[in-house]
Amino acid sequence: MSTMVELEMYVYRRRTRTARGALVGAVLAGTLASVLATGAPADAAVVKKPAAPAPTPAPNLTALRTALQGVVNSGAPGVFAQVQDGFGKKSYTVSVGSGDIATKAAVNPSGEFRVGSITKDFTAVLVLQLVAQKKVNLDAVASEYLPAGLLPKGSPITVRELLNHTSGLYDYTNDLLVGDTVTGYEGFRYKTYQPTALVADAVGHGQQFTPGSEYSYSNTNFVVLGLLVEHVTGLPYATVLKQRILTPLHLNHTYFVVPQVSIPGTHSIGYLTQDDATKPLFDATNQTASWLWTAGALISTTSDLDTYLRALTTGQLLPAAELAQMENTEFVNSTTRYGLGLREYELPCGVDVYGHDGIIEGYQTYAYSTKNGSRQVTISANASNNMNIYAAELLALTPVFCGTPATPAAKKLAVANAVKVAKEENAG
Repeated sequence: MSTMVELEMYVYRRRTRTARGALVGAVLAGTLASVLATGAPADAAVVKKPAAPAPTPAPNLTALRTALQGVVNSGAPGVFAQVQDGFGKKSYTVSVGSGDIATKAAVNPSGEFRVGSITKDFTAVLVLQLVAQKKVNLDAVASEYLPAGLLPKGSPITVRELLNHTSGLYDYTNDLLVGDTVTGYEGFRYKTYQPTALVADAVGHGQQFTPGSEYSYSNTNFVVLGLLVEHVTGLPYATVLKQRILTPLHLNHTYFVVPQVSIPGTHSIGYLTQDDATKPLFDATNQTASWLWTAGALISTTSDLDTYLRALTTGQLLPAAELAQMENTEFVNSTTRYGLGLREYELPCGVDVYGHDGIIEGYQTYAYSTKNGSRQVTISANASNNMNIYAAELLALTPVFCGTPATPAAKKLAVANAVKVAKEENAG
């Protein structure tokens, strides 16, 4: 079966499920109207109690190890994953490969790494906490909560449109990530950029489309949101992050240390795959990450990210209303959905998982959870600029949440998805 057919079947399943939900809602609404009109009980033949969702199959650690070996075979020196199951009662760690190609030391599965765009998920939570406190309105013009002059006068962009990448703001990283990958990175890795300057660069390109009319992933959106957090709270982003998320959840190995160039704790070397794949991997570990700031500069571990996702999906970080807004995703391409700083994938077994992916020089990471928070996995490889690694990591979600290896059809779908999403994530 062709990849395109697979994608069409995938979209059909999602749309059919949505249509079924709308039909059930209509039936229930009609039945309720009948009860209100007649006082009669609902007809049991018409309205049935929905069946409880099937339990998520147990994680298949053997298949997970095989999938991680596939990541190494695709070009990553090393990769590791931590699965937390039973709402954190059980934990499994699987690792393959090396954390240092010079010493050939085994990859450290408890090591820290740069998480890239998974940072966006944290930034979105901080904004939605302010929404819950009535300090920010999702559908208000964002300029109301930003330093004067940051966005053009009269800009209609709303807070929601920043969170779901429909603002139409140009992605300033397009001006940094040009030419040869390694040469380009060497040009900005140790520079310290001011977030207001990054936004000014984006604004200088003009509005790309009418806000709200289409989806276009842009790091600019989440730099603006970081400035919003600072402006509304009157505190540095790093302080707000620590007070509201890191300290309450005891995430002791998660940091926002811009512009410090090194990773604070034990870590694997992060390698950048050169555009000419015959050239050796390039050590890209150290950088200020100021060019990504609140869109992608966070450092963390698999354990901390799993703990964070469980807290998020079980309502420890956001009230139900704001969490529902965050998880209200829409198709942004034929294989993936996006909400407010949150991605959703439907895996081959029908399980939906929520979280984010992150690519930054040296590291590629997936961090996902079931919607009810019963199981999480974070998978990190210490190499970037390689689409095959990214696709292989996606395949590793299947044994974790479906309990089976990925099928050939799922592999085709993963490659198709990686091509689309990596274009976004390669910018952070």
